[in-house]
Amino acid sequence: MPSVAQSAARGDEVRAVTVCHPDAEDRARIAALERAWEEWNPGVPLVRLASERRALGCPIASYVSRIAADEPGIRGTVLIAEVEPDQLWQRLLQSQRDAVVAHAVRKERDAVICRLRFRIT
Repeated sequence: MPSVAQSAARGDEVRAVTVCHPDAEDRARIAALERAWEEWNPGVPLVRLASERRALGCPIASYVSRIAADEPGIRGTVLIAEVEPDQLWQRLLQSQRDAVVAHAVRKERDAVICRLRFRIT
């Protein structure tokens, strides 16, 4: 789940962002995620974005653009968590969602893209 961080002179604001499809299966998953998020309570609001076509890049890029339009002068940073399998053959099977999100945000806005890799062994 990418998070969108906004830095300003008045302090830092961090938001976690998730994208969901409006079908019943995704609604159940997002409800479970929201319950787990509330239970964990990391002090970061969870923003839910809807996507009719199961796209990730466009909804996140549009969200970053809306924030930038609402608060001019703020530089946005998008942190993308990536899972990195240990074996090369596993990496080849890995989805490229992180690259899709990074490309869409760069295309839409001048935001800083940070990737946080988690190695699975």
